Amino acid sequence: MSFSDIAARLKKQREQEGTDARPADRPLDFNELYALRSRILGVLIRDARLARNRSLESCAASLQISPETLEAWETGTKAPSLPELELLAYELGVPISHFWGTETFNGNAPHDGLQHTEYLALRNRVVGALLRKARTEADLSIEALAEQTGISPEKLKAYELGQEAIPLTELTSLATATNVALRVFLENTHRIGHWLELQENFRRFSEMPEDMQAFISNPVNASFIELAMWFSELEVNDLRGIAESILHLSRLQPEELRHIAENILNNITL
Repeated sequence: MSFSDIAARLKKQREQEGTDARPADRPLDFNELYALRSRILGVLIRDARLARNRSLESCAASLQISPETLEAWETGTKAPSLPELELLAYELGVPISHFWGTETFNGNAPHDGLQHTEYLALRNRVVGALLRKARTEADLSIEALAEQTGISPEKLKAYELGQEAIPLTELTSLATATNVALRVFLENTHRIGHWLELQENFRRFSEMPEDMQAFISNPVNASFIELAMWFSELEVNDLRGIAESILHLSRLQPEELRHIAENILNNITL
């Protein structure tokens, strides 16, 4: 399956999920939906592994899973959980967003060994707790969420307690049903989360226009960036006050502006 095929399927799937084109007497086939997502995810996983020249066996060994499990992920017969996908992204040196996009990224990141079992157990509990929080804030019962996602109440309870890993394909639907972004469940405290965040920041930077990249990369412009950051943290009333002051200054004569600037510099020096 090519990347264009993936993009087309994703687009069609999103259109179907976002419209009421489905006849009222035809219930949504959740099994078909999750199977399609699993196949698309599998293609992206295999692409990332091959892009890093990793064999199925060596990659599985690094993840401390069986080659059969990794092969099942790649063929779409089984979907990994988000924590498992985080480990995979870390091992292969790709941003986590690779697995819900269609782009291939180059480069590897050096890292040392991890206690995968402990990491997965902890992350499954955290993801479960975040799911429960999202469901509660959305004012949804276990039964209501089960009806919206096609996942049994018993399984949802196990997910929320961290007793079972949530396949990413199902977590996507759970995030949609509880009105939260999928990134809410991402790791952000462990060194894996830090590395993944750096990769995402680099991806966003690489997508900026070239002139903007050049401006940000130039150390001379650091003061302008700091000023922009300072402005972004101001309250609305403070920004309005600054805008009014600038408007007032624009009406002054050059000599008056020079006098004001000299006073400011003197006060800064003092």
